[in-house]
Amino acid sequence: MLHRLRQSPPACLAKRLATNGMETPLPLVIGIDGGATYSHGVAATLDGRVLAVVHSASMNFTGSYQKEVRRRMNELVRELELQLPFANEVVRYNVSAAGIFSEATVDQKEKLFGKIYPWKQTRLVGDSVAGFQAATLGKPGVLVICGTGTSIIAGNLDSEFTHRGGWGPLLDDVGSAYWIAVKAIRAAIDDFEGTGPETAITSTLCEWYEIKNIQGIVPIIYHPEFNRAKFAILASRLDKTLGNTDDVYQGICREAGTEVGKLTIRTVEKSGLDISPLPVFFSGGVLLFNSHAQKAFEETLRDQFQVLLSQPRLPTVLGSTILALREEGVEITDELVDQLDSTYRNVDELTRD
Repeated sequence: MLHRLRQSPPACLAKRLATNGMETPLPLVIGIDGGATYSHGVAATLDGRVLAVVHSASMNFTGSYQKEVRRRMNELVRELELQLPFANEVVRYNVSAAGIFSEATVDQKEKLFGKIYPWKQTRLVGDSVAGFQAATLGKPGVLVICGTGTSIIAGNLDSEFTHRGGWGPLLDDVGSAYWIAVKAIRAAIDDFEGTGPETAITSTLCEWYEIKNIQGIVPIIYHPEFNRAKFAILASRLDKTLGNTDDVYQGICREAGTEVGKLTIRTVEKSGLDISPLPVFFSGGVLLFNSHAQKAFEETLRDQFQVLLSQPRLPTVLGSTILALREEGVEITDELVDQLDSTYRNVDELTRD
C-alpha cells in the first residue's frame, strides 16, 4: 500500500509562489528504489532538498508480472507528483530494480517503463548499483546486501564494478533470509524423517501453522501467495523464537554468515580492490539483526582482510537519487549529501505520524 505524505514546507512554499503568478518551473530529479520486498520513491531539487517521499510494495523485475510492476511504478510516480509544487519539471529519473545486475538493456527498460517515463531522461540500474552509491557515495569499497536475497558489489580504484550473487531464490541466493527459511524447513523434514538431528524448528512450525506434523507444511509453502517475502518473514520469526535456544537453527545461521563472507571474499579478489583497511558496507535484515549470521560473516572476512565494517551512509532510494543528480551534472558534495539525508528523514517522518 502506498503511504501518501502531506506536503513538506518547501513544497507548500512553492505552491504559494505558483499561486501568486511566479510559475518558474522548479527542476527536480526522481529516484526510485524498486526492491524485492518494498519500494521507495523520492523527489528532490538539484541542491539536494527532498520534497516528497513515497513507500510501496515490491517491484521485483524478475519475480513479478511485468504488468504488475509497471502498474506499481506508475502509481508510485503519480503519488510523488501529487506531493510536488504545481510548477515543477522533472529533468531526470533514476530507477533501481531488483532482478537487474547492473545497467538495464533497452528491452528491460521498455518492459518496465512503457510510456511512463521519457526514455532519454531515465536510467534503469540494478538495486545493488544504487545501494553502492548510497553506501560509498561512489568511492571504492564493497557493499554486501543480505536480506530477502543476497547481492554483493565491489568498486575498485578505477571505478570498475564486480557483482556477485543476486540470482534470486530459485538459483540459490546463498545466505539470504529466503535461504535460511528453506534450510530451516529442510531441517524440520530431516528431523521428521529421521535423517537429521532433532530440532525445535519442527514443533515451532507445526504450532505456527496449526499442522499435525511437518508434512502439513507442503500445501502452505507451495501456495502461490507464499512468496519469497513470506519466506524471509519466516526466517525473521524463527530467529526471534529460536535464535538463542536451538543448535540446529543457530548452525544454519552461522552457515549463512560464513557463505556470504566467502562470496564477499571472492567478489573482492575478482575486482582487484586492494585497500587496507577494506571498507565493507552491509545491509539487509540477515546481517543487521541475525547475530549468529553477522558474527560468522565478520569472522570469515577478518580471516582474510583487515576490514572496516559499517552500515551504508544513506538509504538505497537516496543512492538512486544521487545517480539521477550525477546524470544531470550535479556535483555530489558533502553538503549536498547532508541535505539529502536530513530532508529525507524530516519528510519521511511525516508519513509515520
